[in-house]
Amino acid sequence: MKRITHILAFLCLGCLLCGGSLSAEEYRTLKQGDKGQAVTALKQRMYELEYFTSTKFSAEFNATTKERLVELQEKNGLTADGVATPEVQALIFSDDCLPRSATPRPQALSTPAPALPQAAVDTTAEASAPLSTAIPVQRTPLETPIGAPGLTAEGFLPEGQAPYSYADRKSGVWSYISAATHIEIRQHTAPGPLKWLEVSIQLQDPSHLRSMLSHGKKIGTSLVLPSKIMEDHGHPVLAFNDDFFGYRVRYGGKIGVIVRDGAILYDDPRKANSSVFPPLDVLAVFEDGSMKTFLSDAHSAQEYLDMGVRDTYAFGPILVQDGKINPNAKKYGTNRSPRLALGMTADGTIKVIDVLGRRKDAVGVTVEWMAEKMREVGCVEALNLDGGNTTCLIFMGDMINRPENTAKKDVRYISGLIGVEEDE
Repeated sequence: MKRITHILAFLCLGCLLCGGSLSAEEYRTLKQGDKGQAVTALKQRMYELEYFTSTKFSAEFNATTKERLVELQEKNGLTADGVATPEVQALIFSDDCLPRSATPRPQALSTPAPALPQAAVDTTAEASAPLSTAIPVQRTPLETPIGAPGLTAEGFLPEGQAPYSYADRKSGVWSYISAATHIEIRQHTAPGPLKWLEVSIQLQDPSHLRSMLSHGKKIGTSLVLPSKIMEDHGHPVLAFNDDFFGYRVRYGGKIGVIVRDGAILYDDPRKANSSVFPPLDVLAVFEDGSMKTFLSDAHSAQEYLDMGVRDTYAFGPILVQDGKINPNAKKYGTNRSPRLALGMTADGTIKVIDVLGRRKDAVGVTVEWMAEKMREVGCVEALNLDGGNTTCLIFMGDMINRPENTAKKDVRYISGLIGVEEDE
């Protein structure tokens, strides 16, 4: 009898693992503390959906299982309580469940999608004619992190309230919220092995996203530690690497069209669609905070100023333009490296993806992968910025894309950052 019971349990598990989902009535609720074949089957399916990175898991519904289930529930717009009800399991074992790397499922009560920022639409008008680039007022507020104080309808703290911050390397969650700024960072993993950080930024004042260049005889060309740039610019809340144009100035080659803080630094583009990497395509940041990508030689530096551009970042290639993935992204090879990209969604949310690489737990990604990921997170415009070991993502002074307590000698020197600052 015992042998028959074991065989039946094995067949039941096999049915689940092969994708034969049951109806909600045929599952039993699973929660922390439960054990058995049903828990193993649940974990196996969550592994297939990328919420576990290894199949070396126990048959126990433990704290880690609950944590990963909460993430799955949040991704799929469910109540995030960490309990696998029959209805939740029916979704998990179906083809409708979103994997960890997918764009989150919209909540039932969502605001209508606003129109694209006009700056995200190319123009054939004369360069001297300013672009109307107003970011839509209506946008979907970022998710309120657990434990955060009450936020306004727009997703910020009320005026006069002290900023809220949260940082947990172990769970891969970082948050910063004030009356003017809302930043959410989440770490993701996938088989490969892949590991990346996804940053979402919403600002009341678009001028708080700004270029932060190294100081020296010629601004932006001194190569220094990221911490030095942070110190010189008043320790911004968040900072990440830019296009590293200072390296090209120092060591030769085309520099690109470089405008920073409304001033022309260099006007030295490559020919459009160059096969040389980087092609020096441009991400233009307008005075109102909206963003638009351009091919490397589409406009002169002065033309960008005439259009109302505050900063241009020249690296590339373009990853997403006018809401579409750049088909040329794949021509830059299959090399998997650390990479960082900057872009903007249709509602004006700033997105940064920082992919880790050249380490045992993360091998990096291709340029084509970055294009697909930036579109997946909702970007209508996105540019590939400097990659390799000079990539950096710094939250509240901590370089979170590197292991904790990384020695100073192992941090690469750079010439500039893009930072999010607060009012003093």
